[in-house]
Amino acid sequence: MDLAQVAPSVAADLEATEKPTRLAPEAIAGGDAPTLDMPAGPASTNEATLGYTPAELSSEQPTLDSPTELASDAPAGETLSPGEILGDRYRVRSRLGKGGMGEVWRAFDLKLRVDVALKSLRSELTADERALEALRSEVRLAREVVSPNACRVYDLEELEGQELVSMEYIDGTTLLDVIQSRGPLELSEAREIASQFLAGLEAVHEAGLVHRDMKPENVLLTRAGRVVVMDFGIAKSVAEGQGGLIAGTPAYMPPEQSMGQELDARADVFAAGVMLAEMTAPSGVSEFKNRQTIWKGIHQEAPEVPDTPWSGILTKAVSPNREDRYAGASVLARALEEIALRVEGAEELHPYPGLSAFTSDEAKYFFGRELEIESMWKKLRRPHLLGLIGPSGAGKSSFVRAGLLPVMPEGWRAIVTAPGNRPFQALAQSLAGELSDDSEALQQLLEFEDDAVAVEVATKWRQRHEQGLIVLDQFEELFTQNPTEVQEQFSELLARLALDADIHVLLSMRDDFLFHCSDQPALAPVFSELTPLRAPTGAALRRAVVQPALKCGYRFEDEALVEEILSEVEGERGALPMLAFACSRLWEKRDRDQGLLTREAYEAIGGVAGSLAHHAEATLERIGNDQIPVVRELFRNLVTSQGTRASRSRAELLSVFADRGSDEGAEEVLDTLIDARLLTSYDVPPAEAEESGQTRVEIVHESLLSNWPRLVKWRTQDAEGAQLRDELRQAAELWQKRDRPEDLLWTGTSFKEYELWRERYSGGLSA
Repeated sequence: MDLAQVAPSVAADLEATEKPTRLAPEAIAGGDAPTLDMPAGPASTNEATLGYTPAELSSEQPTLDSPTELASDAPAGETLSPGEILGDRYRVRSRLGKGGMGEVWRAFDLKLRVDVALKSLRSELTADERALEALRSEVRLAREVVSPNACRVYDLEELEGQELVSMEYIDGTTLLDVIQSRGPLELSEAREIASQFLAGLEAVHEAGLVHRDMKPENVLLTRAGRVVVMDFGIAKSVAEGQGGLIAGTPAYMPPEQSMGQELDARADVFAAGVMLAEMTAPSGVSEFKNRQTIWKGIHQEAPEVPDTPWSGILTKAVSPNREDRYAGASVLARALEEIALRVEGAEELHPYPGLSAFTSDEAKYFFGRELEIESMWKKLRRPHLLGLIGPSGAGKSSFVRAGLLPVMPEGWRAIVTAPGNRPFQALAQSLAGELSDDSEALQQLLEFEDDAVAVEVATKWRQRHEQGLIVLDQFEELFTQNPTEVQEQFSELLARLALDADIHVLLSMRDDFLFHCSDQPALAPVFSELTPLRAPTGAALRRAVVQPALKCGYRFEDEALVEEILSEVEGERGALPMLAFACSRLWEKRDRDQGLLTREAYEAIGGVAGSLAHHAEATLERIGNDQIPVVRELFRNLVTSQGTRASRSRAELLSVFADRGSDEGAEEVLDTLIDARLLTSYDVPPAEAEESGQTRVEIVHESLLSNWPRLVKWRTQDAEGAQLRDELRQAAELWQKRDRPEDLLWTGTSFKEYELWRERYSGGLSA
């Protein structure tokens, strides 16, 4: 939902005739979360709102799936108008709303090519240089708040004679809308939402600010699951002091705020406690009187909070005595994690996939990528040929399958495939599942290597939906497993699918293979619309580690263990798979009675760094030393000369051992490696299977290639022969595909080079 759709706050200013000694319950009984902005003494301070709040937006409430904006016709008296270009930088799109401090507009930043929110401030707020400098100081402070969970304030600019504050534009719905429409939230969902807005609040505090108006109306939830703290309008620097002005919403004010005293982070902790009470109150807050009851109970001398498993935490958070509250937002968040309620059937759940990528079915355990998911969908709505790049181990496949696709807008349809060594067939097979009711289209898929036919079939699929998306995951396989002419032909097809079939095409690949795209003119648009995906860090990485266990009702033994785990991978490129594998092993050894992931288990698996190698070596020990040559041969045929994984049919892989009479033993070794999750196998549907077999095998993750010392040694020793082996494989496949013509056979110098290589090469060759 666009912000323009978010229901407005019904906040109203209250008048006060004296400075209260404490906020009395009756003071909050007169309106729905009334706001208060009054001097606590003779002097009054005028403050400008730096952020934009849902209170300034329209009252329309369309569904989340159908974003709309206010009418583009600008009413008389507005400072901006749709279509206007400001300072050669911003194209004004639509008005989002109007508040006490000015108007809020949606605009497009022509330089950064992103949507922003612009607040045009009333002229009296910047009438003199002193007021303007004070506002600039506030903007500089607010720019220090950097978190995916806090609305970014970019700058204060003078354009066309107006003072404008530029900010992040966020599509979302308010937390108040969520809890009013759905009733009390389950604790697991409430904790997930709270963990994010508390992270945003912690960023505010780390910048030296106190928010001072935390409430459900000022928290937005996006489609991607990101939770964002809004409205820095009355945030003030702790260093400057807070005395002299009472600003905020009485229902969420701690006593010291209502008395105009100086504030610190604990004032926002109090407000967060009130919000948590509203989120989880058994009575719900769909009716205003229920909100009032919660507020009044909290503001009594001895606070009363809803009777939930969080009662003790909430009582501490809303204590009238600030010294008794949690010291900060992060401390409150950690306290919520301590209350982990066991989920029914948790013993059978697997929240950590280890080295395997997350699937769409595991999206509920995928955390920490909310901001990147939002950004990707914003880009997908515009250009048609995009690139998603990241280092090996950044989690690109998980991002696509468990992050991006589960929050696909209504009316979109997506298919995901990987090129492999038969890219045309792989894409055709994916479309076959979508067009199973169209016999003509299925027949055309047999000629999919003809560009015209492929575009026609893809267009039929596209026309069934409002928008179509094709994701080519592990796109580097096009370059590592296919000859040059196939690379060129398939690249041209992708470009035509984007232009002629009106399909959004997303290429997801390792960053070190991006340059290969420059060899294909058809892929040139990718370079203008690249999205880098780095491994998550900081709070996002912590969420990725902690939240899946909490989702199942388990928690880590203590915060020190979490910090130790995160510190092991800090700054390490490609460390995410190792971390995921360690967490999966830790989950296997969890304390089921206590519901804990323990330090004892962590040490037993060898920590993050040692868990993968420890597991791989233990597997070899079970297989036995006499079968290690078989293991080496299997891995040799599952890795390309460029250090990437290769998918092979099971039959082709085992054919390496056929001429040695050891294929039966090799099959047993192969199954052991699959059972140990060092290799993975998957079935191709019979109707889509190639001649060589219906089951395919590949290394579970590329991190194994660089983090298992034994395999690193094998690859180094095999480097000389790997390149020619790959060339031979590609040539043989092309020869087979073209019905074995003589002109594709290696002769002359090529054949002599092969003979010399074969004398030195100790490995076997597949059929």
